[in-house]
Amino acid sequence: MAMFGSQARNGGEGVNTLADGSELRLALYKSDGCPYCQRVFASIDRLNVAIEYRDVNQGGHRADHVKRTGRQTVPCLYVNDEPMFESGDIIAWLNDRFSAR
Repeated sequence: MAMFGSQARNGGEGVNTLADGSELRLALYKSDGCPYCQRVFASIDRLNVAIEYRDVNQGGHRADHVKRTGRQTVPCLYVNDEPMFESGDIIAWLNDRFSAR
């Protein structure tokens, strides 16, 4: 499995347009060394989902994440600014929304 420290993990708009025309803005608070994040990365890549990546080890993202949620836990997927924790829940949600594309 490839390491996920490349620039592909460092940004993007994170806007996805669904079949009904609605948009989902997705941002993933992550750490490249986190094994649970690695599982989420694999699903994102497999499903070809647009994600804005926010590394908690860079740029003040950890402080922002803690301020918004009171937690330091990663991965955390923000869906239209609403946080979702737990890699299994994130993967299931991604599969439900994007596997039929």
